[in-house]
Amino acid sequence: MKDNFVKFYWGKLKSFVYLAAFAVLLISCSLDDENATDPIPVAYVSIYHASPDAPELDVYVDERAVNRLEFTDYTGYLNFYTGDRKFKINSFNASNTLIDTTVNFVDGGFYSVFIVNNLPNVETLTVRDSAGAPAEGKAKIRFINLSPDAASLDVSLNESTSLFTGQAFKQPSEFAEVEASESSFAVKTTGESDELVSVSDVNLRPGRFYTIIARGFANPPTGNNNALSLEVIVN
Repeated sequence: MKDNFVKFYWGKLKSFVYLAAFAVLLISCSLDDENATDPIPVAYVSIYHASPDAPELDVYVDERAVNRLEFTDYTGYLNFYTGDRKFKINSFNASNTLIDTTVNFVDGGFYSVFIVNNLPNVETLTVRDSAGAPAEGKAKIRFINLSPDAASLDVSLNESTSLFTGQAFKQPSEFAEVEASESSFAVKTTGESDELVSVSDVNLRPGRFYTIIARGFANPPTGNNNALSLEVIVN
C-alpha cells in the first residue's frame, strides 16, 4: 500500500515537472519570436586597384579600414551594408586622401568598384554586376578598358571571333555568352590590325561570370613599369 502511495505521487510529481518544463519552453520560444529581427540587408561589393601610377592604397568605408591594395589587387566580393556608403581612399599609411566619395548599394546587389585613372585624377568607377544566368555549358564575360591613355579597344576571342568593339576608357561592355572552355583573348586598338596585348589559357567554367580588364599605360611614362596588360577576374 505504501509503495503504491509513493508511486502515485511520484507519477504526479513527474507530470508536474514535465508540464513546467514545457511551459518554460513555450515562454522561451515566444521570447525568441518577439526578439527575432529581419535579415540585415546586404550588398556584395568587390574592389580593384587599376590606377597605374597610384601608390599602394588604404581603403576605408564609413571610416573603417577595409583593405590595403597595390596596383592590380582585387578583393573579390565583400559583404557591405546597403544605402549610401562613404569611400575614402588614402595613400598607404598616410593621411592624405586621394578619393572621398559616396556610393549607394541596394539589398542583394552585386557591384564592382574600380579605382581608376592616373594621378592626380584618381577616382572610383562603380559598376552594377547584373546579367541573366548563362545557358548550360556556357559562361558569361565582359570587358572594361581601364587604361587611362589607351584609345578605344576591340577584343577578340580565340584569335578569330570579335567579342567587343570600340570600348572607350571606363566604359564596361555588357556580359556576352561564350562557350565554357579554355580560351584566349586579344586586344587591338579599334580600327587597327596590330595586336596590343593578349591573355591565353583562361579556363572559363560553365555557369560562371568573368571580367576582362585592360589595365596599365599604353605608353608608360618614364620610370613607370605598369605597361598595358590584360587580366581575367571571376565575378
